[in-house]
Amino acid sequence: MDRTPRRKTPPSPASRLGGPRARVPTWAFVLAVALGVRLAYLLTARGPAFDAPLIDADYYDYLGERLARGEGFDPGPFWQPPLYPLVLGGLYWLGGHSLWWPRLFQALLGALTAALACGVARRVSGNPRVGLSAGLLVALHGPLVFYDGELLATSLGTFLGTAALWLAIRESPGVGTAPLCGACIGLGALAVSPLLLLVLPLAVALGWGRPVRAALCVVACAAVVLCATSANRARSGEWVLISANGGINLWLGNNQDVDGAMAIRPGAAWEALVNEPARRGFHTPATQDAYFIRKTLDWCRSRPLDCVGNLLWKARLLLVARELPRNEDLSVIRSQSPVVWALTARAGSLALPYALLWPLAAVGAVGLWRRWRAREDARVALTVAGAALMLAAPSVLFFVTGRYRAPLAPALCVLAALGLHALLSRASPRAVPAGVALAVLVLSVWPVRLAVDTLDFEAELHYAVGGRHARLGNDAAAVEAWRRAVLRKPDYLEAGYNLGLALERLGRTGEAARTYESLLRWYPREGLLRERLALLQGAARDGGP
Repeated sequence: MDRTPRRKTPPSPASRLGGPRARVPTWAFVLAVALGVRLAYLLTARGPAFDAPLIDADYYDYLGERLARGEGFDPGPFWQPPLYPLVLGGLYWLGGHSLWWPRLFQALLGALTAALACGVARRVSGNPRVGLSAGLLVALHGPLVFYDGELLATSLGTFLGTAALWLAIRESPGVGTAPLCGACIGLGALAVSPLLLLVLPLAVALGWGRPVRAALCVVACAAVVLCATSANRARSGEWVLISANGGINLWLGNNQDVDGAMAIRPGAAWEALVNEPARRGFHTPATQDAYFIRKTLDWCRSRPLDCVGNLLWKARLLLVARELPRNEDLSVIRSQSPVVWALTARAGSLALPYALLWPLAAVGAVGLWRRWRAREDARVALTVAGAALMLAAPSVLFFVTGRYRAPLAPALCVLAALGLHALLSRASPRAVPAGVALAVLVLSVWPVRLAVDTLDFEAELHYAVGGRHARLGNDAAAVEAWRRAVLRKPDYLEAGYNLGLALERLGRTGEAARTYESLLRWYPREGLLRERLALLQGAARDGGP
């Protein structure tokens, strides 16, 4: 027997982070990095988009204030899922109305999401380095950093969806894991409704060989969601599962001109679309929601090939590397934050992080397929793949935009970490994965021209800021914001008209009249402009203000 003393090899940095005798657990390191990045963003971001919650964020802020004062939601069924306003209301009630409370809370949620993604990747691969890679990809994911600073349900929904996935693939789940996972899915759906689709793959995973656990997951999820359904019934007398905005969003993404519909902006065109059911005799939120659902299904039945082609086109848009704008354009936001600017580098259609994530995630998906074929922990492989598909499905079923793609990002980072490990590993064949990565990279950066690309989102940014100031009763600040919008886009009807009204409220009728006259050069037949101008001219003749 060899009794020669052996030298101890010092532990590598990786083992110090993730080994059995780790000084700093991998998840803790990832959490610290993610939290540090998000705090750096909050401390350095400046500009209108950061200083003022806009459009949906402004509405959430309004609801949060109402709830903090004990006034409750607006009458009728929930227009948007109710969980995030409730969280805002609780934060405002505890700490007062300050935008810092939800932003700090969401920075923590974003950091926890990165730590959970680290755990998911380590469970799937059995390799702490893969877990570290996935966690850091989430921690440094620029769009997620941005959304963690916005007053939107995105951050909360992304965290709850990732937590549910982490629970579903635990190596030795306890009896309470299934209902806890179901509760996370249900709460996630009360923040971002399409997360309800996660119940399909995650219940199957939990019920693998134990059907009772699948039932517990589904029952817990249903119990949480039915709280919102019951509240809607009690408040309006109508059956609305979660919120009444699903139908119009479904129609926006499934019609004869989806490209044009996705470019509809807040203003006259949007109001015309929202009021369409009322013009057809449907006046309650539930019947209006059902109107758009029927309209979508009728179009798909009448033009099935166009409907399928539309779904395939949206699946292709899902793979686009750049962020597709909705209420905000990340290319405009980048100039207001050095952190987001650094984490979302872009050169034309080549944009980080998705130009990196999509090719690597495709390789990771190939690896999961091989593991399933080889029956190597098939439950985990199918669960991660199924969760990624369910998180991608809403963008394809409704429409693709940056913030609706965000809940998919943690699962995508897990697949990307697996793909990176496969490409770097000498033990596995790399020809097929490398070819798949190259094909997906080309697809993700291939230029796509969309109607939404023609919009001036900087002008819209100032328009939205003006709307928030006006809601808060600060007409002077609203005037400045709307004037900036009109200076950037002189034919901006909604901004110019609201600018004129705000000037009237401030008693600056001469400026208001000149604003209307300027807009009439662009819109000579616009009745509202002529009406306001005639009233001002009549008041001036009569010696009024």
